Amino acid sequence: MKKLITILLLLTLCGCQSQSTPLSDKRFCLDTIVEITLYDSNSTDILNHCFDICNDLELVFSSTNEKSELYKINHSINKLQEQMISDDLYAVIKEGLKYSELSKGQFDITIGSISALWDFKKELPELPQQDMIQENLQNVSYQNIILTPNKITYLNENTMIDLGAIAKGYIADQIKNYLLKENVKSALINLGGNILCVGKKQENPFIIGVTNPQQTSDSLFSLKINDLSVVTSGTYQRFFKIDSKRYHHILNPKTGYSYENGLSSVTIISKKSIQGDALSTVCFSLGKEKGLELLNSLEGVSGCFIDENNQVSYSKSFKHYLNKD
Repeated sequence: MKKLITILLLLTLCGCQSQSTPLSDKRFCLDTIVEITLYDSNSTDILNHCFDICNDLELVFSSTNEKSELYKINHSINKLQEQMISDDLYAVIKEGLKYSELSKGQFDITIGSISALWDFKKELPELPQQDMIQENLQNVSYQNIILTPNKITYLNENTMIDLGAIAKGYIADQIKNYLLKENVKSALINLGGNILCVGKKQENPFIIGVTNPQQTSDSLFSLKINDLSVVTSGTYQRFFKIDSKRYHHILNPKTGYSYENGLSSVTIISKKSIQGDALSTVCFSLGKEKGLELLNSLEGVSGCFIDENNQVSYSKSFKHYLNKD
């Protein structure tokens, strides 16, 4: 699964009017802590169904769970033949291929055979064997995937799709769609740091803090957000050190190792969380200059880049969201 994003939520109470008690729950799923808060509903059935959506879609997108749909097509003995896939899996792979193409392969959803070599949870971490990385690099290319509506064909039997950099955004969007159908118009969806705000926090904007990469228990600054997604990719989220060198989970599909481009994190504000989820990794992969150029060319998205010295660079419209209170 993708990066475990640490974004601090600074949810302040408004003293000028009374507010009903929000309904909130926190559970472990999607390989992270998921927290969902409803501000204008007291329905535990609605809240529980949000977590059902997480669990159901995890069994679509997980690259490590042998019961998941993605795992099964990745490991099918017939993967060089056309396979049928669900609407959800088709939609996310389609988006993943779009952003793979947009970045010219700097971001690539077929990095699965490389990402499987890295274990960032291991108590005593170790580097993958270099010969294994070199062997599997030849299997990484989004052009090895032929996708048509609800059908997929692999051109290389050793190519593996990993949707960890995009799936949580899609899941957050599906939860929001469900909440809106249930007439919930004020909610906060936090999928391990992938933040999606539904409407306003009652009558006030949500205040979302962006993590300080140098001191992850603090926020470097905060944002005023209404009905938008905030997603960050950072080197501090999943990493280990060997011989004083940091290896993080944002892997370069050209080398098989962590990106080394002077960046600590990229934060994206967007309407759809799947877009922010993908672009946060895409822009990190491109580096500050090309990432900013890309963001400034796109409609409806904003971003900021924090480098290893905690210097912040903003896209054109990002400062509009800065909380100056």
